[in-house]
Amino acid sequence: MIDLTRLRVLRELQLRGTVGAVADALGYSPSAVSQQLAQLQKDVGVRLTERVGRRLRLTEAGETLARAADGLLSQARQAEEAARAASGVVAGTVRVVAFQTALLNVVAPALDTLSSRYPDLVVEVLDDEFERALQALVLQEVDLVISNQYDAVRRPRTAGLADELLLTEPIRLILPARHRLAASESAVRVADLAGEVWASGYPGTAHAELIERICVEHGDFRPEIRYRSNDLLVTLALAAHGQAVVLLPELVRFTDQSGIAVRDLADTDVRRRVIVWTRRDGDVRPSVRAVLDALRAAADGLAAVRPGVTRGE
Repeated sequence: MIDLTRLRVLRELQLRGTVGAVADALGYSPSAVSQQLAQLQKDVGVRLTERVGRRLRLTEAGETLARAADGLLSQARQAEEAARAASGVVAGTVRVVAFQTALLNVVAPALDTLSSRYPDLVVEVLDDEFERALQALVLQEVDLVISNQYDAVRRPRTAGLADELLLTEPIRLILPARHRLAASESAVRVADLAGEVWASGYPGTAHAELIERICVEHGDFRPEIRYRSNDLLVTLALAAHGQAVVLLPELVRFTDQSGIAVRDLADTDVRRRVIVWTRRDGDVRPSVRAVLDALRAAADGLAAVRPGVTRGE
């Protein structure tokens, strides 16, 4: 009988590539990792690893067993939680990664529901970058990732992961309240924003790419980015204090809108989608299903009270 702990070590070596990386991920020493792999090889009776220089590489047999390990480990987790659920208990730990707006508007309300309904369920929440979070999801370090995607900045899909649309929200132009274009309630042409000072995310982020594309494609100018922050509430504060204009999703808004004017763009309709990602087998686990249901309910409640925010496309 194959030991699941040793099987996990083999799978981690396939995913991470080095004994040192496996040791860091699992909290073992490198020698303990090597011992687990040696014992697994003895259990199976075939050579699973081989030395290539100073690195340990999986043989063809090792690769085959590691691919099978992913499903076996997932089934073991599902069986354990299903047994608990059959007794009426939803328990375990679910790790969620999300960006700031989703944390404030969706995850926090969902946690309130989960804590009262499932006292034995532990939900850990992290604020992290999208690309690194998806890698962690593939590596089974986290269970759910909530990301955003702008119409104008599409991201590639990731093999082995499933995505579900939670919310769609419009992108608004945020002007300082005393801005020359704020005097009218009309939508603003992008070309009329040429020469303005902008606040934006850092280069390489979806928000920065969004602003660059909108200005170039619809206004025929490159924006002067004077302020950069990946915290969209910071860029909003800069607009409120008269320092910049910025494009922001609907949910990034002050409760007190003094200091800003919110306008639509006249020549383009851009939206942001809030998406939840899972591994393709993840929804089977009762704990993950409970968290997903709470997130969906929170999204339903938000769409019911925020103008322009919808649950579908």
